[in-house]
Amino acid sequence: MVGKVSERREALRQTLVEVAESMVAHEGLSALRARDVAKEAGCALGAIYLHFPDMDALAAAVNARTLQRLEGEVAEAFEAAQARDNPKRALATLGTTYAQFVWENPKLWSAIFELGFRQGEAAEPPQSPEHFRLLAAIVAPLRALLPDGDPAVIEAHARALFSAVHGIVSLSQQRRFMAVERDQVAGEISFIVNAFCDGVSASK
Repeated sequence: MVGKVSERREALRQTLVEVAESMVAHEGLSALRARDVAKEAGCALGAIYLHFPDMDALAAAVNARTLQRLEGEVAEAFEAAQARDNPKRALATLGTTYAQFVWENPKLWSAIFELGFRQGEAAEPPQSPEHFRLLAAIVAPLRALLPDGDPAVIEAHARALFSAVHGIVSLSQQRRFMAVERDQVAGEISFIVNAFCDGVSASK
């Protein structure tokens, strides 16, 4: 009996996350409301709070799934490009895969950044295991370029490179000031990555 109750609880939790994910994907994070989620999931409003302390926690679960999907797509792209043993190719593949993912899932990706802002400027940005694995995917090729490098410096380089690529992708996706045209993004990412890697190598 206890096992069946546990299974039902887990099934409801999964349903709540899937319903919330669909809402965020179609309407954005601002459209995520507890009553709408409960109605779509076919449960009482209070049932949401048996699984999540608040709606931000539910949104964080959706964000974790988004990052897991990106992680899977990066792994597939690495294999297809035979990029794991070539640092420049690995980082360029990571960047272009990231761009494609953002274009295909704009509202889900925006939710990752919006949730942190919604929690307040003073709040520590939420870090999930998926965040760290994504960072590790950038760190590994850089470590191959700097085998004797300080881990803290390599991580700082990884964050800087992510910021550069994210800026290109984000401005292009949002059509903001100085945006790179979408059909030029892959080439510009490759240019930035190659220049970055050459600069890192030269700093040894």
